[in-house]
Amino acid sequence: MKSKRLFATLLIAALPLAALATPSLEQSRFTDLNAKPVTTAAYKGKVTVLNFWATWCGPCREEMPMLNGLRKKLADKGVEVVGVALDNKEQVAPFVQQLKITYPILLGNDETLDLMRSLGNKTGGLPYTLVLDRNGKVAATLTGKLDEKRLENALKKYL
Repeated sequence: MKSKRLFATLLIAALPLAALATPSLEQSRFTDLNAKPVTTAAYKGKVTVLNFWATWCGPCREEMPMLNGLRKKLADKGVEVVGVALDNKEQVAPFVQQLKITYPILLGNDETLDLMRSLGNKTGGLPYTLVLDRNGKVAATLTGKLDEKRLENALKKYL
């Protein structure tokens, strides 16, 4: 019994500290552009397209107008698009205004990259998109630039 406890202690000690500290998606806290705290629980009841992006990411910038249009097209079917920016507010706010983004934009924090990795994005590449079911559980992960057809295929069973 003593050796099992020692083994368990050593195993836990060997885990990267970042993995132990990374909150789950449900525990993660973001802020909106008005500095109001937001969690993904705010979108429960809707199918949520959670898109991680950055202002310096070319493919992210290219897919944003499509995401904007998709939100308008599918809002009446209970679909919400939410962007999570891996930038600071000073970079994001004018960018969102310039592109006339109408879907909610949240700001990531120091834990967001680890969160993305824990959700299947091992390289931390952008853009990275999750489809959350109406209960807030990850239903699909999509790496790289999206087109409308690929995203609609991921959403098909929820529409």
